Amino acid sequence: MFAADGSMLRCSAKSALMAILEKLPSRSADQRSISDGTTTNAAQSHLKVIIIDGMAELQCLDKPEWVKNCEQLAIHFVDTIEQKYGRKDEVRLIFDRYDLPMSLKEATREKGQGGQDPIYYRITDSTNISRVSMKKLLSHTKTKMELTTYLADKAFRHFRGQSGRRFLVAWGSECKATFKDVGHLQSNQEEADTKIILHAVDATSDGAMEIHVHFPDTDVFVLALRRFPELCSNVSFVTGKGRNRREIRLEPIVQALGEARTAALPTFHALSGADNSGCFSGHGKPLCWKAFLNVDEDVVREMAKLGTTLTPSEEIIKAIEKFVCELYVPNTSLTTVKELRWLLFRKKQAQSERLPPTRGALLQAVLRAHYQAIVWDNDVVANPDIPSPESYGWEKSDNRWFPVMTRLLPAPEAIIQLVKCGCTKQCASNRCQCRRNGLPCTDLCSCCDEEDEPCQNVFSDVVDDDEECDDE
Repeated sequence: MFAADGSMLRCSAKSALMAILEKLPSRSADQRSISDGTTTNAAQSHLKVIIIDGMAELQCLDKPEWVKNCEQLAIHFVDTIEQKYGRKDEVRLIFDRYDLPMSLKEATREKGQGGQDPIYYRITDSTNISRVSMKKLLSHTKTKMELTTYLADKAFRHFRGQSGRRFLVAWGSECKATFKDVGHLQSNQEEADTKIILHAVDATSDGAMEIHVHFPDTDVFVLALRRFPELCSNVSFVTGKGRNRREIRLEPIVQALGEARTAALPTFHALSGADNSGCFSGHGKPLCWKAFLNVDEDVVREMAKLGTTLTPSEEIIKAIEKFVCELYVPNTSLTTVKELRWLLFRKKQAQSERLPPTRGALLQAVLRAHYQAIVWDNDVVANPDIPSPESYGWEKSDNRWFPVMTRLLPAPEAIIQLVKCGCTKQCASNRCQCRRNGLPCTDLCSCCDEEDEPCQNVFSDVVDDDEECDDE
């Protein structure tokens, strides 16, 4: 679950899950037309709500030449929202929160910026952005915080000035609406992902009969499917651009999945590859999905409990081990990753990244998935009490969060010391067998005989000989 340099493997194609879910068997056309809510005059009078990801709108916003400052950018942004979504009965514009000092987002944001230092722009009406691309403008967290606050205020002023318009905007931990008191929607949630669900449930309680969620993220799609029993029956997820733009109705997918797997869907997504939980080497969403469909329903029910308690129970961990066994060896009777690793090594001579994680590494992955599931499980709570990530597969260093690889040795210390490389130089690249497998060079390695060019693959950390090992 980690690369040779110690970085956590990240799922590069989360959207594959959305494509898989879209293709699930749906109801017949006759059945669908009964509940579409679009064929009768009475249905057309029902409240139609559209919920928008504000940051996604910003990121795909074109920036014409006449936009020279932030005031003009705000005019362009609000006009775009009006033109694209103004025909709906009610519009809800949702932004992420960016004022948290220690966020797990920082653990993934650096890769998305290509290693370049972001530039902070102070947001005022007169801030000159004529030569600043939207990508560059949105690269700094503080800029995004100020810009979302600024645009939220501009959008609210625009729609409030139009009689009868139902408009709501949420940013930071604030929320304003032109048509009702929204004190119960002032939220400390960090992600717009969860705020979207909070607002979809709230819109349903307000009498919405049709909800369209414009949010190009698989996480929100998964959460909306899980919360479908609490939403109005006519909920659609709108994603894609141009010819690839499509509207996905949730109800047929929920019916095809069934109650148990719909409830376990967020757990599956977190384990198989979400932003903050990592993924299995060489096992993308399609392979993981096959395993998810093949495991027994009792395993699925235990998986659905992830994130519902402070710590995952032993029953949940065992269920996830069974899922991992099914992932690597379909239709197997094995139930533990220890047995699985030995089978694959003995029968197929699988090594390194072709082996499943050790139980110690899997436990940390489960903890990261559990933490993500805790956050998602509180999506309908405006101000949830979320614990620190520190006990959930993450550790703090220099005001940043870093994923924990394992708290246990991958093998007994004596066996690890027997591994050696035949390098004659510094072991500075992955050509070194020890380095490629994430192990330090030892006195048995040839490189340790070189005095002029000392080995660079020597770990400074000392591991307690009494520390528990995976295979004990």
